[in-house]
Order: sequence, then structure tokens, then C-alpha cells
Amino acid sequence: MRRTRFAALVSFGLLFAGFAAAPAFAQQALVNAPTISTEGRASAKVAPDVAWITVTAESRALRTADAQKQNAIAIDAVKSSLKQAGAPDDAVKTRNYSLEPQMQYTDGKSKVIGYVARQSLEVRVDDLTKIGAFIDAAGGSGATSISDIRYDVKDRSGIETRLLADAVRDGMKRATAMASGAGREVNMIWRIDEQRFSNNPPRQIDFMSSRNAVAAPATQVMPDELEIQAHVTITVVLK
Repeated sequence: MRRTRFAALVSFGLLFAGFAAAPAFAQQALVNAPTISTEGRASAKVAPDVAWITVTAESRALRTADAQKQNAIAIDAVKSSLKQAGAPDDAVKTRNYSLEPQMQYTDGKSKVIGYVARQSLEVRVDDLTKIGAFIDAAGGSGATSISDIRYDVKDRSGIETRLLADAVRDGMKRATAMASGAGREVNMIWRIDEQRFSNNPPRQIDFMSSRNAVAAPATQVMPDELEIQAHVTITVVLK
């Protein structure tokens, strides 16, 4: 009775080991099978519905405290003018702040002749018809430079999701055509990788200081369409 039970346990162990090894053999077979790697692409042009601009106020003084105080006054004036132009409080964020010495170099020697306080705000514009008004408001209230306008769409993730599906279909169509040309068929997808990159780099703009902005005509900014892209690489196993 004990011998029969022992033999049954041995048989079950061998059978289980065989099942466990089967996936390894199958995986090795797939590794040795011929493969094709290709790319899939999809894109769409959309009208932007949100933008960001960078507004900077710079102040100079002989002492650090004076430079900081002047800069705080200037940036508060900029924030107030932006709010009057229609920018909500949560649309204005501090992007960068710096305080550094202003140096003078003479005969190989350097000395501190003052200090520069600089603060940059990132302003979100939800209504693109107000971009020009925001620029004029900031420029007329103490901003020393306005730059880096960046457009985007609020539903970027939804658009990218749809484009990714289209990109995979495009890649599979290419892989199927390549396999057919080689007298083969696609057996299975081995790997899909998304290639991510920036679709909307900021555009450098440079407006005049506040002294000149007041007398200038109203700023007109016309945004272009954005091209959102999806790019994947696909590897398939052939049969």
C-alpha cells in the first residue's frame, strides 16, 4: 500500500514538472522564431484651447533688501493688473525667483555694484482671446519681459489615447504587409513600446518693457493649430 502511494506521488511530481517546464520550452521556441519590428504613427491637428505665458519683473538696487522690496512691489502690480484683465488667482503661479549680485569687472578685478532681484510668473490663459490683453496688462504694470508662450489642449490625454490606438493599428498593418511580402503570417505580438516626445515646445517671444508697452497698440496674438502625435514600435512573431 505504501509502495503504491509512493509511486503515485512520484508520477504526480514528474507530471507537474513537465507542465512547469512547458512554458519555458514554448518561450524558448518563440525567442528562436523569426520576428519583425516596425513603427506605427498617428497624428491629429487640433486647435489649442489653453496657453501659458511667462511674465518676468526685474529690479535693481544697491542693497539686497531694496532690490527685493522693489521687486515685490513690481510683481504685485503685475498680479493685480492680470487679475483686472480676467486672470483668476489660481492661473498665476511663481515659476522662478532669483537674487544675485551685479558685478563690475575692471583691470581683472571684480566688485559688487548692486543686486538684481528677478521673479517670473507663469500665467495660464483659459480664454485664448485674452492673451493679448494679459500681455498688455503685464507689460503696462511693471513686467520687464514677457516670453515663452506655450499652447496646449485641455483634453490632451484623451486625444493621445485615441492616437495611440491608431498608431498600434498602423504598426500592425505595416507588420502584416512585411510578413506577407516575406511569405509569412503574423503569429502574435511580442512587444509594443510607446515613444514619448514633446509635441508643443514653447515659442520664444519677447515684448518691450512696460514703458513702451503703454503707448503701443493692443497686442494681437493668433495661435496656430497644434499637431499631436503618437509613435509606437511593435515587434511581432511570425509563423
